[in-house]
Amino acid sequence: MQPQGSNWKEPTWSWAHSTGSPVSNEKLEAAAKAAWPYAIRCAWTYLYDHAAAYDLMDHAVENAANYILRHAECPEMKLAARIKSVIKRRAQQQSAKRRLEIPYGSLIDMEKLYIGQPEAEQRVYGRELLERLSPVAQSIVKWRALGYSWRTIAEELEMDHTAVRRAYIREMESLLHDLSHPGELSQC
Repeated sequence: MQPQGSNWKEPTWSWAHSTGSPVSNEKLEAAAKAAWPYAIRCAWTYLYDHAAAYDLMDHAVENAANYILRHAECPEMKLAARIKSVIKRRAQQQSAKRRLEIPYGSLIDMEKLYIGQPEAEQRVYGRELLERLSPVAQSIVKWRALGYSWRTIAEELEMDHTAVRRAYIREMESLLHDLSHPGELSQC
């Protein structure tokens, strides 16, 4: 597994859903290629995560594939506009979800608590938090710290990248929830 750096490769489009019609598939693929830069832009603008562009495209292409089945005569430009619209809406929804914080605090609050501590103490607290995660989530944290993409990690785990990402986020949210309740922090 090679670490992912700042250079972005063109997606493989293997996730473009088949509509059963070669003409519709060509329209869908062309529209998806036209919308790809917009997906990257929305992923960074709303979510601050370039890798999220793949998830946004997956969702938008699936939506467009269902749409083209109902409206086969739809022009490519209209299909591309629909894909972009779905991408933006999905990115905004995910961004809004991420902005919601648990009222009792977050990991950011904890970071403010320990920012003045010596580096050795910070490492101890980091290890304690990492130990509360499952072994799979721990390995994902390590891979992400090394710069691996969600897709590369998923290939290594022989899973779908969206499933890996969602499971990881659920586990992190659970940890955040556990840490945010007063009295539960002493269990660390």
